[in-house]
Amino acid sequence: MEIVTGGRVVLGERQPGDPALPLELQDALREWAAFAVSVMRSGGPPELELLQRRGRQLASRVADLLGRPVEFTNPITGEVESIHVGSTGPIPRLPPEPAGPTPWATGLTVAAFFAVLVAFGDIVLSRAFADAFGLLWVPANLLVGLGLAPSLYLLRNTPFWRWPAIGGATGLGVAWLVLLLGLLG
Repeated sequence: MEIVTGGRVVLGERQPGDPALPLELQDALREWAAFAVSVMRSGGPPELELLQRRGRQLASRVADLLGRPVEFTNPITGEVESIHVGSTGPIPRLPPEPAGPTPWATGLTVAAFFAVLVAFGDIVLSRAFADAFGLLWVPANLLVGLGLAPSLYLLRNTPFWRWPAIGGATGLGVAWLVLLLGLLG
């Protein structure tokens, strides 16, 4: 696999039984060749290193697809190296970050703030709706609660956003309690 004049990638000898390259791999090779032409004109060391690394990755993908080693010609140095099947291996994954301590004081403060905000907002809007339309505030408020429920449920395990979700759910519950007590008294 090498770049020839005109910015084309030549894969070398095709052997009988070699499968056709997928379109996305062909596009990646063309993109790499265009990048190589521009980098070799005016690229700095980081770009040249990126060009070499990406070329080796693409050569490895071609070798995996063909099931045999592929010769990779480094476009910068001209060195030829054999890229074997599976030579790059899987991309290493970072170990999961260990969970830190739960910030209860900060979290409960955020939850309390959102509980007050949601409760106050729901009560004020429901009272205004009740003044204008009577008991239609009940189904309207029910729709608001049912509309927010899936979002609040999905946020329950997200590290920061669990606290506003807990506060929002609590605020809606308190608002419903206040509004229903307001109907009785």
